[in-house]
Amino acid sequence: MKKHLSFHSLSLPLTPFLFLLLFAACSSKSDIVIDEQRTFANDVWNRVTPEVFEVDIVDEGDYFHIDLTVAVDTALYRYKEFPFNLDIYTPDGTHRHLTPQFDVKNHDRWKGEADGRYRVVTKRVQNYFYFNTPGKHRIEVQQATSQYNLEGIHAFKLHIEKAELDIDKLKEN
Repeated sequence: MKKHLSFHSLSLPLTPFLFLLLFAACSSKSDIVIDEQRTFANDVWNRVTPEVFEVDIVDEGDYFHIDLTVAVDTALYRYKEFPFNLDIYTPDGTHRHLTPQFDVKNHDRWKGEADGRYRVVTKRVQNYFYFNTPGKHRIEVQQATSQYNLEGIHAFKLHIEKAELDIDKLKEN
């Protein structure tokens, strides 16, 4: 008897990626500076090698929101937080180091959308970020645990888009 793959059998592994695509589709393409995903073999992220992204900032004076989406394997991941460092290197050599708080659990309950064995959680890690010079900026994202290999991280996505300047929101931050 010949077996056929059904859409249902394919949909479960593809669902985390559909969430990430849906997140990307919610913004105007012209305002998006970067929208890139990294996927890790065997759901393991090594701490030695950072994930490197390049963004080209054209206009000086614009503000940006930086979002990170992570797909966590709930059977393997054992932390409440998603510990990472975000380093931004400007064309003139300036280095900015961010260590945002990113909880994937609230006490013992997973945050985000359930997707089979994965939880897909999105967090705005920086509101109204200002790139101080135009040009190509290098962004490095590195896991920040004491573990050489961090198990349970299936993928993450870096999303940066232009922000409308809202003075009232700036006062809240």
